[in-house]
Amino acid sequence: RPRIASSKNGQVPLSRWTFLFLLLFEVDEKTRRMALRAFHTSADENVSHIPRGKAALTRMDIKPRTALGTIGGNSLRDRHAPSGKGGVTKTAFAVPAQITRVKTDAFTTRPPSQLTTSTTTSALPTHNRQPTPAHKPTPPQQEDEFPEPEVMDMDVGQIALALSNKLVIEDIDESDRDNPQLCAEYVKEIYAYMRELEIKYQVDPAYLSTQSQINSKMRAILIDWLIQVHLRFTLLQETLYLTVSIIDRYLQVEPCDKSDLQLVGVTAMLIASKYEEMYAPQVDDFVFITDRTYSSDRIRSMERHMLNALDYSFGNPLCLHFLRRYSRAGNAGPEMHTMAKFLLELSLTDYHCLRFLPSQLAATALYISCKICSDGEWTPTLHHYSTYSESQLLPCAGRLTWLVSHMATSKQQAVRKKYSSSKFLKVATNSGLHSRPIRELAAADSTS
Repeated sequence: RPRIASSKNGQVPLSRWTFLFLLLFEVDEKTRRMALRAFHTSADENVSHIPRGKAALTRMDIKPRTALGTIGGNSLRDRHAPSGKGGVTKTAFAVPAQITRVKTDAFTTRPPSQLTTSTTTSALPTHNRQPTPAHKPTPPQQEDEFPEPEVMDMDVGQIALALSNKLVIEDIDESDRDNPQLCAEYVKEIYAYMRELEIKYQVDPAYLSTQSQINSKMRAILIDWLIQVHLRFTLLQETLYLTVSIIDRYLQVEPCDKSDLQLVGVTAMLIASKYEEMYAPQVDDFVFITDRTYSSDRIRSMERHMLNALDYSFGNPLCLHFLRRYSRAGNAGPEMHTMAKFLLELSLTDYHCLRFLPSQLAATALYISCKICSDGEWTPTLHHYSTYSESQLLPCAGRLTWLVSHMATSKQQAVRKKYSSSKFLKVATNSGLHSRPIRELAAADSTS
């Protein structure tokens, strides 16, 4: 089709309909020039914003691609390279890669000596780069794995004894690990904490020296009577031991008249019953048991006073808690365990037994019970779980056996009568209580 010369940018095609229009109507030269000028202007406006040729690369900020420059990792390197502003120059990232060991197998086509690695990811052609020799890693200096043994002073006999005792210690909690109520996973930590608490709550063995109207005999009479009240109310064993503990702790910090000693005793049992029992006796029951010596208002007033004096703290460990643990460690039967409880209740009335910890009293009671009921020894298992050796129990054993040897002539007979009944297997009438080993232990008591 016909073309008309245009501007310096090249030739612009003339529309067929425009050409026919010019031929048919025979416009003059001036009119044809004006039409062509308007056509050229509209054509230039439609294509003026599109750059042409090499100017397109400059105006659209497109960098000329080098050989293999935008293929591979070079484009990623340029994308993350820092800008040149602020005096910071762009540097190429070099990624070292060394082969220290080559595994050869049936599919390897070249020997390891012919393998080369690239030490940089530059976009330069491969024929301009020099191969970097592989450096062999320096092996670390190995220390002496088998140092020369040192000569140590040791007693072979003691080591053999320690190992033999460790092997014979029985795990008494092994059968309880499937029962979450027995807390077999924490039982050792629990008893370790109880040993800390018994030291915290230990009563001064000479606290009666601060009381002007009360002595050890009055204390023994009061506790002997409370043992009968405890049996009459059929209370738990823990209630009796906690009652005696509350009495001693209160008398240690507060002065007491002789006329109020029985009031302190019944109030202590009321507090212990509320702490231990599911159905505690009422205040009126204690008013009746004292033959109305004290009114209910006075018992309640003393209760408030004792609670404040002891700071409402009654979680101290008792002898009975430790005895149950030790009886299990010693595989004690019903008779042996009941005999140990009999010895512990004898110690409640004795003021001199306050110098012993509850755990030591429990271990000693079981130690004496083993000698009476089975002629048994203090085994390594008992030593392990009680933390007391046989020599550590001898002072306490002397005092308990002295009480046994004098219980027939004592004025406090509540414990002996209680454990002479068939309900408690009549352990107080056991002939072993007067055997030769028991008499020898009683003779060694230093407080008699």
